Amino acid sequence: MEISPAGRQQSENHWLTAGQGRRRILAALAVAFFCGSFFTLGVGGIYLRWHQQNRGAIAEKLEEIESLIDQYYLYDVDEEAAANGIASGYAGALDVYSCYRDAEAYQEFQAHNDGDLCGIGVTVAHYSEDALKVLYLLDESPASGILQAGDEIVGVEGETVESLGYTGAVAAIKGEAGTEVQLTVRRGEELLEVSVKRADVVNSGIYFQQFDQTGYLQISAFNNATPAAFEEVVEQLMQQGVTGLVFDLRNNGGGLLTSVSEMLDFLLPAGDLVSRTDKDGKTVVLYTSDDDCIDLPMAVLVNESTASAAELFACDLQEYGVATVVGTTTYGKGVMQTTYSLSDGGSLTLTTDYYNPSSGKNYNGVGVIPDIECPLTEQQQKDFVHFDPSHDPQLAAALEAVSDEKSS
Repeated sequence: MEISPAGRQQSENHWLTAGQGRRRILAALAVAFFCGSFFTLGVGGIYLRWHQQNRGAIAEKLEEIESLIDQYYLYDVDEEAAANGIASGYAGALDVYSCYRDAEAYQEFQAHNDGDLCGIGVTVAHYSEDALKVLYLLDESPASGILQAGDEIVGVEGETVESLGYTGAVAAIKGEAGTEVQLTVRRGEELLEVSVKRADVVNSGIYFQQFDQTGYLQISAFNNATPAAFEEVVEQLMQQGVTGLVFDLRNNGGGLLTSVSEMLDFLLPAGDLVSRTDKDGKTVVLYTSDDDCIDLPMAVLVNESTASAAELFACDLQEYGVATVVGTTTYGKGVMQTTYSLSDGGSLTLTTDYYNPSSGKNYNGVGVIPDIECPLTEQQQKDFVHFDPSHDPQLAAALEAVSDEKSS
């Protein structure tokens, strides 16, 4: 997941164009990879040096490879595939977060950022090898009235979940809107065969419920649909009389900086929210909060898979002193990616800055340290059940922290 500042996801239309000549793959690479914003995409100058001065270790290696291909390769070269492969390899060699996406992958990435997906509108967990457990149904889920929370999907289109694996089973459930998927569902002792018609749905990443007088929100994403859903749920819970809030960010890998900043602004009083520090060491504040805030005791649940934007959310609430952070030390991703659109419809995502929480103290490689350390034992992880404090000691500790804050 990447954290991207507003206004930097689309590159300017100042394209670099490759000249004609023998270097077909290098030219194709320039079109596919280096035709982003010449002003903001600093690596664009690399190709100009390659093309104009014909020097540099990378250029020499590629030219040597292409010369051998021209002389000896038996088959025709798919230049687009070769250019995409070079682009992908180059971006992937930079760092773990930078990447190249072709046009199709970039469209999927943009849809993901909007919360758009096509499927059956359920959130599942892989607690056991033979089943996907339905945790909850999204709003307007195509599976409403067919599936219910607690159901276990054990088969998809005649194949067992155990044989497909988690990724394969989830992929098999997804598909074209309007088509149907056949599922084998275990509900208690009963085994059901059901059919669900796939549809386009929006996943805001927000699920909520209430534990006595404390509102609980699981935040699994930070996309363009998340802030409005988040604010609506918090306001709804407050109208219902909750006297505290727990935000569950465990296993949340992050998302958009615009999304998390808007949510933090809704919760926090006036002050800085996030700054960025560029490669030259220059630091600028990106987002601030206004005076409006939520005045309730809060706790934030985190674990080692809480990363990026989710870490910023937890850290800012902790640094403002409005929430108790409960769980285990987070992943420690304090660097920002910026995505640039390319002339062929693809995109290049680069690690461009450090991003810093309200204090300005970056936690990259360190993580956010909880106020209350509450690791799960191996047995507790095996028996883990969402939304049940009796089987989730971290949730129980967060609820207790909020309760203690109420009474203090």
